[in-house]
Amino acid sequence: MFIARRHVGAALAVGCFAAETISGTLAAEADAGARFPNVLLADQDGRPVRFYDDLVRGEHTVVINFIYARCAGICPAATANLAKVQELLGERLGRSIRMASLSLDAERDTPAMLKAYAAGFGVRPGWQFLTGKPGDIDQVRRRLGVFERDQRRDRDRSQHTGMIVYGTQGRDRWGRVSAFASPDRIYQSVTRWS
Repeated sequence: MFIARRHVGAALAVGCFAAETISGTLAAEADAGARFPNVLLADQDGRPVRFYDDLVRGEHTVVINFIYARCAGICPAATANLAKVQELLGERLGRSIRMASLSLDAERDTPAMLKAYAAGFGVRPGWQFLTGKPGDIDQVRRRLGVFERDQRRDRDRSQHTGMIVYGTQGRDRWGRVSAFASPDRIYQSVTRWS
């Protein structure tokens, strides 16, 4: 009888621990969901993508930058540099590491236009080019901290920052690196948690 009670007590203790762990995990998920907007975007193939649920959420690393297809400034150079990083990632791209370039000109950058832009850089599966409502893209950009404090300068797309935000939501680890750093440096940064 005593042995049975001890096992029941142990089972209850394990059950409580499991409930606390699940409850803690759900709380962490709710926190992450609140930090990252779950806005609806469209990829270069016109497929719907929820920013948090489909791109950020999970144990994989996500690499995010902001571009626009008609950009004559930093976008083509940044995208070309990331194409070199794509090659370094090899089979990891689309599996443990996902890349996403979000349009700063969502009003004009249609999925077809982004698809043509991506094709020009030899983009492979695992790297999405996303567009959506301008306000939604702006919300993502601000939550990720990729904006200019000077509002006048921030409204000028040609003045946008060339930063890459990368991280793993499941581990709540995030960092930044310049899109113009060497491909090796970017690769080392984005693979350190995967």
